[in-house]
Amino acid sequence: MKKRKVSIFMKLFFTYLISSFAAFILFSFIFYLLFNNNLKQSFLNSMETQQEQVVQILELAYQEENKEAIISTLSIINDQEHRSIFIYDKNGQLLYRFSTLQEPIHIEEEMIYKALQGASVKEFIKDKANPLFIMASPIEANEFDFDEKVVVIALHNYFGVVNGIKGLFLLAGAITIVVTTTFLYTLSKKITAPLREMNHVAMEYAKGDFTNKVKIKSNDEIGQLGKTFNYMANELSSLDLMRKEFVANVSHDMRSPLTSINGFVGALLDGTIPKNQQKRYLYLMKDETERLIKLVNDLLDIARIEAGQVSIQPINYNLSEQIRKLIAKMEPELIKQNIDIEFQGNLDEDIEVFADQNRMDQVFGNLLQNAVNFSPEKGLVTIIINELDHNVMVFIKDQGPGIKKEELKYIWDRFFKVDKARSKKVGTGIGLSIVKHIIDLHQAKIDVKSEVGVGTTFRVTLPRFSLKKNEI
Repeated sequence: MKKRKVSIFMKLFFTYLISSFAAFILFSFIFYLLFNNNLKQSFLNSMETQQEQVVQILELAYQEENKEAIISTLSIINDQEHRSIFIYDKNGQLLYRFSTLQEPIHIEEEMIYKALQGASVKEFIKDKANPLFIMASPIEANEFDFDEKVVVIALHNYFGVVNGIKGLFLLAGAITIVVTTTFLYTLSKKITAPLREMNHVAMEYAKGDFTNKVKIKSNDEIGQLGKTFNYMANELSSLDLMRKEFVANVSHDMRSPLTSINGFVGALLDGTIPKNQQKRYLYLMKDETERLIKLVNDLLDIARIEAGQVSIQPINYNLSEQIRKLIAKMEPELIKQNIDIEFQGNLDEDIEVFADQNRMDQVFGNLLQNAVNFSPEKGLVTIIINELDHNVMVFIKDQGPGIKKEELKYIWDRFFKVDKARSKKVGTGIGLSIVKHIIDLHQAKIDVKSEVGVGTTFRVTLPRFSLKKNEI
């Protein structure tokens, strides 16, 4: 059974809601306990005040020598459903009873006895139907000898007060829940809105449309994520553009030699080419075939390198001899393009480096090929080898058109080509990417300096010896 998809908005909203409700319930519980204790204390304090009023009424009645005033006055002030007043004599006999309750209230004789002994007694009787607060206290007179010795006050509207407060509290709680839910819903919508927008933009990216950008409205983690999305879009757009250019370049570079080879083969088969010129055309076909082989090898190399399937086996070998052999291999092409190579240094001196000889042959071969390709006719390519401490630096300088300063940082990228107009057959734009990957595998360094209209210089820095050899 497929699980139901729950959006992050719903998760966030319900998390906030449950947390708010839990906090509200905890607050309500604590509030109720505090309110209950405070209400009980308020009832008890109220009984003390009412006991003082009874004593004052008795004093006034004795001053006027009118005991009927006791009954009339206490009846008036006790005209409440939540209070009852009982007055006892010195023998514990009930003299007056003022109560609106139909059912009698049972007063413990022990409470009366303690009050007659001069003690004030307070009790809370937990009756489910009608809980009572009862206070029995002695009546103390300063001027008169009262027949009335004990007053008992009973408050019995505790639930009425509590229920009234509960009603207000429930109303306030309902309003709070509605307002809180609305606020949390709006807040969750606002927080998750950028995420929904990012999801929409990501779907557009998946379809290959990188023109949409995330609107950055904050500088928090979500804002930073939005900036990352936009940066990713720029990178993907750039990579997609390079990919399209690469496909176009590779198609062009493969179609041109294949078209030439196909044409030459057709001409040879038709007998259009005279026998005395057939060898020349076969060499042309060989050159075009070698171009195709190099293109395919470069593509395989970059694929293996980026997949982490290429490792290096560094050894100490003769770098000077390697450079001399590369120059010798390129001699036919140098003569064909009328370009000179100058090797500055002692040709008889051998300089060793610690590197993978085959891979470095690929590095220097690519750099020399680039220098030759971009050099003008009768141009000069200069190779310099310098030793500095434990390193060897190889400089390869050409007199080509140079590279613009803003383009230098892109020359190591896959498929990047300086000659976008393809005015010269200078490869597919992956040669320098292969060079950079190989140098990085050696943990060595390569950098470039270029000036438009003057030329370009690449510098490769390699260690002279292995670490183990240095330690020895």
